[in-house]
Amino acid sequence: MKKDILKNVVLYCGGALCCVILLFWSLDSFNGAQGHWEAEIGQAEQQLALTLRLAGREDRTLRRQVVFSDQAANAHPAGTFTLPEQAEQMRGNKLTFEDTTILPGRVTFEWEGHHFDLMLNSLTVDGKQYDWKNQQPIALVKRADIREL
Repeated sequence: MKKDILKNVVLYCGGALCCVILLFWSLDSFNGAQGHWEAEIGQAEQQLALTLRLAGREDRTLRRQVVFSDQAANAHPAGTFTLPEQAEQMRGNKLTFEDTTILPGRVTFEWEGHHFDLMLNSLTVDGKQYDWKNQQPIALVKRADIREL
């Protein structure tokens, strides 16, 4: 009798462990297929440009270009960076928040005196929301430090 109970406990625990492993494997596979954020430093005309996009997803094209009107194109070396993993490689970048539990997640950083917040539903630059569907470049000028007296 005790052998049967022990056998059932081991069998049920083994089955439960297999179910948990399959659940984590399926969630990991799903998460990996959701894409990731990328930031590409380049140029638009003669100005510095930062292109933010969702990479790794052919079915969702989330992409916006931010043009720094007062910055020369050679202000930063060109390159493409996976966010948040390679954020520290972007010269002058300060990563302020990341939640990539479920990809692509949310990534917030400060670069060239501006605050960027990447989410699936919108891109926020300096507190102003921009729609991913609009393909017009976002033109920015360097923000002056404003101090209260």
